[in-house]
Amino acid sequence: MARPSALVLLALATLASLAAFLGSPLAPWLAAFGGATFPIALIALGAARKGRRGLGLPLALLWLLLAGGLAAVLALPAGGPDVAGLPLATALMIFVLVPVPLLGLGLLYALSFDRLGVREEDLERMRRLRRSGEDQ
Repeated sequence: MARPSALVLLALATLASLAAFLGSPLAPWLAAFGGATFPIALIALGAARKGRRGLGLPLALLWLLLAGGLAAVLALPAGGPDVAGLPLATALMIFVLVPVPLLGLGLLYALSFDRLGVREEDLERMRRLRRSGEDQ
């Protein structure tokens, strides 16, 4: 995902969250959209580098997981039936919406580090910048 797209997503998530905070009739759904979109936009913005692509599909899948999970939590009447002593909505948040993205992003980072991580050219550029900063 390119940097402009990430900035647009970040702006949309911020506006949705603000509208939810201000008491829009669709406040829960706007908050769910903002809550699912904001971390995706931040990850895409942080990962955006010149000439590097490849995170679009994983980030889209992560957004679907977060948005679908938050929509399911909102759609369950009174939290849904009990699962292991917890309402289904709570169980979804604890056992799906927190650990799955953390494990998935960690695995994605580990598998794509050679391709998307810090390259030797990046390190050399940082060394040059540091040396030029020390000279001033």
